[in-house]
Amino acid sequence: MQIPNISLAYIVAELSPILDGCIVRKVQELDNGWLKFKLQTRQGTKDLIAAPDALFLTSFSMPARQTTSGYGAFLRKRISNKKVLSFKQHGFDRIIVMHLEGFFLVFELFAKGNVILLDETKIILSAFRKERWKDRILKKGEDYKFPSSKGINPAELDKKMLEKMLKESNSDLVRTLVKEINIAPPIADEACFKALLDKEKPAKELNKKEITTLLATIKDLYSIDLKKKAVSVSKKAEVEILLPFELSTLEKTDSFNSLNEAIDQCFGKQFSEVKGADERKAVSKKKAELDYSMQQQKEALEVLSLKIELNAKKAELIYANYSKLFTLTQALNSAKDKKMQETEIMYKIKTEFPFLKSLNLKQGKVIISLE
Repeated sequence: MQIPNISLAYIVAELSPILDGCIVRKVQELDNGWLKFKLQTRQGTKDLIAAPDALFLTSFSMPARQTTSGYGAFLRKRISNKKVLSFKQHGFDRIIVMHLEGFFLVFELFAKGNVILLDETKIILSAFRKERWKDRILKKGEDYKFPSSKGINPAELDKKMLEKMLKESNSDLVRTLVKEINIAPPIADEACFKALLDKEKPAKELNKKEITTLLATIKDLYSIDLKKKAVSVSKKAEVEILLPFELSTLEKTDSFNSLNEAIDQCFGKQFSEVKGADERKAVSKKKAELDYSMQQQKEALEVLSLKIELNAKKAELIYANYSKLFTLTQALNSAKDKKMQETEIMYKIKTEFPFLKSLNLKQGKVIISLE
């Protein structure tokens, strides 16, 4: 799933009215490494999810993980009960900055994703991932530096900049737009299509009228209009892309009321289903363990019942033959006092006590057979 920069711009536009002025109540880590911020907003309690390439409010249940990396606890200790002063995208990059009372929380939504907590002077207090890039270091104590922007911000593009860019290009139109402007390839295709320009035409061959039309088209595409319906589209039936509006050049696969809803349906639902599957698997395993334990207990109970029944029969036989057994005990004690041997004892009393089967004086055991 791809979420281009223009979609992030719409996410910020959708969420800013909700998040500005809210209070951070709790920070938690999820099983997949994402972060969950429980926020108290004017619209009630909301869960803000920070994924590696997106931020969104979720409508799905996302339980916190039992063991954490410690970063969630670190953030919770410092920003709990802090007020969110602003929620903005940095330029047109894949970076969103949440300004809180006394802190900045930076979400870098590229590569593996990162969340960095800064103090008011932009010194790094801690980073979810400690990283070293060629022009910046993300670790405690370092000055935070934004990564270099990949191309011109479409919102800042003017005719002079566009003319210079096109005339100096040695490539076709669409490749020049993607390379020089911070614009996603599908949006570049759409700009060429709406401006009625051949995207494969050499960029330097555009005349002034065509440049003016192209600039107006790009500006129109990048003017945020939250009334538009968000969509998911498939590119070459391989990559699904979430966009804030339909494109003439790509067929939509689904539509949503907002970008946040689209991301929540794609990311939140997926997490919920995976989590649900894991929980069902755990429940199934626990059920199997309990079933096995119950079967073992059932078998043990059956054995115990048989033993109880057998012991009851033994007790009845002992009770019914009590006088004989008492007499036998006296005879054995008398013979023992006379220091008679086992074979001699057995020979002398066997006739009188035929139910006596064996005798072991050392162990003090007598085996009898009663019917």
